[in-house]
Amino acid sequence: MANESSRFAIEAQCFDPSPPSRLKRKQNLISAQALASSVRPVGSFSDPRARRSFGISSVSVIGRRVEVTERILHRRPFANLIEFSGAVTIPHPILVVAPLSGSFPILLRDLVVDLLGHGKAVAVADWFDVRYVPREAGRFGLEEQILYVTEMIRVLGAGVHVIGVCQAVVPVLAATAFLAAVEPAKAPCSLVLVGGPVDPSANPTGVGRYLRAHSLKRFENKLMNVVPPGWPGQGRSIYPKAIQLLSFNGYVARHLARGGELRRKILVDDGEDPIHYPFSALTLTMMDLPAEFVLDTIRCVFQDQDLVRGNLHLGGGKIDLHAISRTALMTIEAAQDDIAAPGQTHAAHAFCKSIPDSRRRHLLVPDCGHFSLFHGRTCRARIVPEIIGFTQSAESC
Repeated sequence: MANESSRFAIEAQCFDPSPPSRLKRKQNLISAQALASSVRPVGSFSDPRARRSFGISSVSVIGRRVEVTERILHRRPFANLIEFSGAVTIPHPILVVAPLSGSFPILLRDLVVDLLGHGKAVAVADWFDVRYVPREAGRFGLEEQILYVTEMIRVLGAGVHVIGVCQAVVPVLAATAFLAAVEPAKAPCSLVLVGGPVDPSANPTGVGRYLRAHSLKRFENKLMNVVPPGWPGQGRSIYPKAIQLLSFNGYVARHLARGGELRRKILVDDGEDPIHYPFSALTLTMMDLPAEFVLDTIRCVFQDQDLVRGNLHLGGGKIDLHAISRTALMTIEAAQDDIAAPGQTHAAHAFCKSIPDSRRRHLLVPDCGHFSLFHGRTCRARIVPEIIGFTQSAESC
């Protein structure tokens, strides 16, 4: 269980059951703006080695090849907001928030290409390897990740659709709730949560049991390290890619031994471009994560149970999932997911009580494992069309 835990234990969120008053909303907005100013350094420290290029130059749209342009919409020390768009795109972009769980955001390349193939403009939260982020950029924990996602939603403007994958279901749900409470006009039109731990206790896996069984200090002492001299991020405390890779290799070995999803995808790569972007390379090319982020999220979701106890904060105020009322909510789970088991993502509906039933949807994909939710044939044929249909229906309501 220890090997499984190290890479995928990065999840959380919370709610405040009492709707905020107008004064409380104003106070929360002011405190969040103050927090934003406090974590925004003067310059951007982006190093080209800190990311992996998606390499999307064209996509097929209704049988016709369309050129794709890539541009940076928003620069920050720990991530850029990048946008991909074709010559003709349907209004209302989709923001894809990749998980901070070890692999680079390029792990979601198939999902991005498939969405572009439906004529959508797609923006991506392109997280950086913190080995290349200088210490002067400051701390990056769970609260900072939520703040980054909130900024990205604001940049994209009204009508945006947001997709959070795996660990990212936490920041996108929290950011949506925050905006719904303090800036309702900026809240997303729809929110799609894909295979993530909204409530890990709903259907516990080995990951959750392991993380609850050990102290936070143990994880800090056993798994964390410091960037050595000679790197831009020297002195920064990290969860190193080398330790993550050892953990993930153990997870892959178990799948290979029992004939699981990873064995099938490695032996018969069903990705969009398996020659240039093989599935094995997408999953095994990893980046260093901020130690404080990993420790924050282990504590928040697994040890302190902040989601069910209502203790997740942003800018001094509690995150209130009841504030989400106008954003349509879709949850997607894989029946054979051994990372975020069925029920963990669906739990979001129980906490977002203010959303009308007509603006909710849940999709449980049979014969599907975790990685097929965003990569390969199942993603292309069974998941992306459902996402597109849901976003379209959200716009028409």
